[in-house]
Amino acid sequence: MKHDCLSMLFVKPRQNGLSCIIGLAFFLLIILPSTTSAQLCSGNLGTPIVNITFGAGFSQPLPTSATSYAYTHGCPASGKYSIENFLFGCENNTWVVLTGDHTRDFEGNYMLVNGSAGPGTVLVDTIYGLCGNTTYQFAGWLANCMKLTACGGNPVLPNFTFTIETLTGTVLASSTTPDLPITGFKDWVEYGVCYTTPATAPAGIVTKIKCNTGGPCGSSYVVDDVTFRAAGPSINVAVNGSNNLVIDLCTGYTDPYVFTGTYSSAYIDPVLQWQSSLDTGRTWTNIPGATTGTYIMPQRSSSVILYRLVVAERVNAGNTNCSINSETIWTNVHSLPPHRALQQVIGCLTKDLTMMAPPFFTAYQWNGPNGYQSTLTNAVVTNLQYADSGLYTLLLTGDFGCVATDSFYVKIYPGTTVVTQLLYEICEGTTLNLVATGDGTYLWSPPTGLSNTTIPNPVVTPKDSIQYQVLLTNMWGCKDSVLVTINVFKKVIANAGPDKVILIGDTALLNGSVSGTAVNYSWSASNTLSNISSLQPNAFPVIETKYTLNAASSVGCGNASDEVIVKVYKEVLMPNAFTPNNDGLNDVFRVLSLDNYELVSFSVYSRWGEKIFNTTNIHTGWNGTIKGQLQSTGTYVYYLEMKSRTGKRIIKKGTVLLIR
Repeated sequence: MKHDCLSMLFVKPRQNGLSCIIGLAFFLLIILPSTTSAQLCSGNLGTPIVNITFGAGFSQPLPTSATSYAYTHGCPASGKYSIENFLFGCENNTWVVLTGDHTRDFEGNYMLVNGSAGPGTVLVDTIYGLCGNTTYQFAGWLANCMKLTACGGNPVLPNFTFTIETLTGTVLASSTTPDLPITGFKDWVEYGVCYTTPATAPAGIVTKIKCNTGGPCGSSYVVDDVTFRAAGPSINVAVNGSNNLVIDLCTGYTDPYVFTGTYSSAYIDPVLQWQSSLDTGRTWTNIPGATTGTYIMPQRSSSVILYRLVVAERVNAGNTNCSINSETIWTNVHSLPPHRALQQVIGCLTKDLTMMAPPFFTAYQWNGPNGYQSTLTNAVVTNLQYADSGLYTLLLTGDFGCVATDSFYVKIYPGTTVVTQLLYEICEGTTLNLVATGDGTYLWSPPTGLSNTTIPNPVVTPKDSIQYQVLLTNMWGCKDSVLVTINVFKKVIANAGPDKVILIGDTALLNGSVSGTAVNYSWSASNTLSNISSLQPNAFPVIETKYTLNAASSVGCGNASDEVIVKVYKEVLMPNAFTPNNDGLNDVFRVLSLDNYELVSFSVYSRWGEKIFNTTNIHTGWNGTIKGQLQSTGTYVYYLEMKSRTGKRIIKKGTVLLIR
């Protein structure tokens, strides 16, 4: 078999596998248009001799001899084509969105043609190696890519002629399509032509798709999946008499699977051959001796194998250029679900027993003594008695109905019970003695704060609330456990906050806080507090006053108190001298901090009126330097402006003596 490089350069990889086959078949039957030209051959087709799919992903131009249109990228101008898989907005958005090829593969390319320049040859290819007395189908998928708004609402609709010619140009077969309608979508339709070779096949043929239209505007379209392949009678295959050709089995299946194939009478001397594929249809191999209409699938324990029936005239047997194929029979033998050997399980008298099944199965069926049954994932046998001893089986059903069996042998022993106080409430710093009773060995967890984890009465001094589990195990391995909760109530802490300084007639906001469990608090009675039950009351004393914050635990975990002093000045106090000698005493000239006052400006000037220091930070002062240079002993002038939260302003001027 020979043909030129066109079909070899533009074959895109197709997905294989059951999901692809089923999903694509369903999509084509339900979603894609089912209309096909009457010129397509009836019956079954063979493996494509030519299969031009334009590739996938990155595109490349066709050989210059393969089309009369000029190659370009993106949306083609008049008389040009491109090979793409995603375009939109072409021709001022009068073409449809062009996403994916005709199989809805978003990575698959198509050929997009702007044929408004006039009629042209879309594709031409030369094919050799045909057989005599054999019918062939030359076909391709076409779609109109224009919207109704194209060409001002009057687009020229394209139509095409499929021809098969001799190498010298004599037409052997041809078929012309109807005009491709505008649907508002990229609706693919397959068109083509059939041709039967004479007894002596031609040395070679030329296939052409020609666009017959053009004009001032319109005639734009997409092309995909152009094929040339043998055509023949209808082949029907069945599995055990059913047309269900997707067979999922489980390892160890015993039923035979018989494939049968029938075909309509068209061949003079037909030859049948069953084939199999181990790579989901990429390559096919003849099955030795499988040359009748019946084939019995051999038993196997795993793997996916595809089967098909190939029919050809005897003189052409073994030549894929001259054979036709049935639909594919998909078979898959699935491994059995994983399961475990017999498990020995201890059951404890009067206790509940839970047997755990592996997850992710589709169905569970438990069976056991005394008619026990359950379909839950995990089986629970309540209030165990000696009569519940025995074998429990679990039938696990996985995907495709594959099953496996797990088994559990349950033996009942005397149970045990641990008894202890379940809740303790103590104050922080308290030592507690836990007490549990019951026959067996003990294990407390976690070990945090416990004096011993293996005795029934450990001592604990918890820092925070905690929950312990005590596990009791008797001599037969039966267990019982309970959770012991210890709530630790935090001790009381009171903090009245930092001392405050205000000017007479102003208020200070106290910053009290308390911590602990269930704390009640109040300030010492005073007629100069806005609210003695608030942690942040406003204080408005006229003289220096001490306030006490009292706190007490309502759960008996102590009490606490703390004091804060609010100093009251008649005016802003400023030092009249400072000694910046780095002895840690009076080294910085700064503003006395007042509660609820913002420092607007604090400036210092030399004796000549030069500003040598300025800040708006109440915590920053002048250290007696200018740009790092020490200033000499002398008198300096300051200017101070402050503002209260109510907008009240304080302005103060004066002098300060710097002493070295």
